[in-house]
Amino acid sequence: MIRPFQVLWLMALAALAHPSIVDAAPAAKADTTRFVVEHKVLRSKKGVSIDVDAGRLMVSERRADPKSRRIAIGFLRLRSKATSPRAPLFFLNGGPGSRAVTESPGALDFWAPLLEVSDVVLIDQRGTADEALQYEWEESPPLDFFVSVESANRHVAAMQQKALESFKSRGVDLAGYTTVESAVDLDELRAALGLDRVSLLGFSYGTHLTCAYLRSFGSRVENAVLLGVEGPDQTQKLPWTMDTQLRKLSLMAARDSVIGRQVPDLVALYDRVVARLARQSMVIPVPSPDGKDTLRVPVGPFGLRFIMRVDVGDATDLPVFPRLLWSIDHGDPSVLAWFVRKRAGAALGVHGMGESMDAASGVSKGRLAMIEEQSRTSRFADVVNFPFLSGGPAWPVPDLGDDFRAPLVSPARALVISGGLDFNTPPSQGDELCWGMPNATHIVVANAGHEQTFFGNDNAMPVIQDFLRGKDVRDRKITYPELRFVPLEGRDPRHPSVSR
Repeated sequence: MIRPFQVLWLMALAALAHPSIVDAAPAAKADTTRFVVEHKVLRSKKGVSIDVDAGRLMVSERRADPKSRRIAIGFLRLRSKATSPRAPLFFLNGGPGSRAVTESPGALDFWAPLLEVSDVVLIDQRGTADEALQYEWEESPPLDFFVSVESANRHVAAMQQKALESFKSRGVDLAGYTTVESAVDLDELRAALGLDRVSLLGFSYGTHLTCAYLRSFGSRVENAVLLGVEGPDQTQKLPWTMDTQLRKLSLMAARDSVIGRQVPDLVALYDRVVARLARQSMVIPVPSPDGKDTLRVPVGPFGLRFIMRVDVGDATDLPVFPRLLWSIDHGDPSVLAWFVRKRAGAALGVHGMGESMDAASGVSKGRLAMIEEQSRTSRFADVVNFPFLSGGPAWPVPDLGDDFRAPLVSPARALVISGGLDFNTPPSQGDELCWGMPNATHIVVANAGHEQTFFGNDNAMPVIQDFLRGKDVRDRKITYPELRFVPLEGRDPRHPSVSR
């Protein structure tokens, strides 16, 4: 869903022609090489003992090719201790490209509440754990990446071309990495596990995959929980969404008793800062990849917009945005430096799975026309869908077509949760999806960003538990604390950019 972030370093931070879909046949019991399971007992950080089945299912990389190589779909099934558990819950992580399988004791504690309702099956989608689909930039660091969209596009095009050559030399068939193929993987895994029905919990891109599974295998779904909706035709974003997010943040900052006196108009401050960076880039020291030197990275207006675009939907970073802009306006590079160091890896790698999934999902002509129209007036047209339409090499995957991107109409019982401050998957996308789902409940979490619809929000879990138990949650609310802006000067332990 967020193509410039699909790189190897972010993956580490996470532990996240139209082929027809046909019913998958159950795996033969004797085929032990295709489906392997190992039972073991894991202990959570809190000391809870959990029975698990760890395994993998081998599937075709591209089902239309009888000679296709076999690839692994890894999974970890956490066993419920409920007397009468509901349908096992498949967790579909986002990205696309983020892994889900982990035996981390802390992660086991995170999933433990849902084990009171059902089994939880963590699934590594096709390609997420395959090193053959990971490419790292091996040449000199692109120091001009953050200067302009033109310099960034040149580097991304060169990096993608080298990545394509690398994937081909490794025998990877990128045409197999589509959401349609991944949906079939899920149903083959369901059959291999001997399950008649499953529930789905999708986050971000995982909701895109959830929609594909509901469209083709909806009769096998007991419940669906969609956190931060990317619907069938919502892979590419509408530029005005980010302009709206900045204006909302400006209103919130103006109401702050301290920040509002110094920054009465955050949009005007942003415009002033962009003009300053256009006159002269701000140079930021960044450690080199080998750690032996410090590189000097110039940041222009594009770089600032790119950084804001990455984090403008994250409620944990939004509180420091007024200080980020204020400090640049006063010639202080310290906060900007923190963000640049955090996001510099975006120019150093390509994840073939993520690029392929987004390219195959594509965009309808109608949505593309809206993107182009809004781009004429948006402050953020060059970063919202970067590097979409950047002139890079054609990605060798099939376009899944307008039937795939058509609105989903499904009777499935669904719970949709959106963050009120989520730019990445704004609440309007959840509303659009629910239009075709008469049995869906949509809860908007005020003050929450993209991640805070579920992760880092303890208030969401009880509602999800009750929904999966079959309860009516239409009158329930999920809360998240109001933003508390970081002061414009001095240290503040609430954000790492200014905590030292």
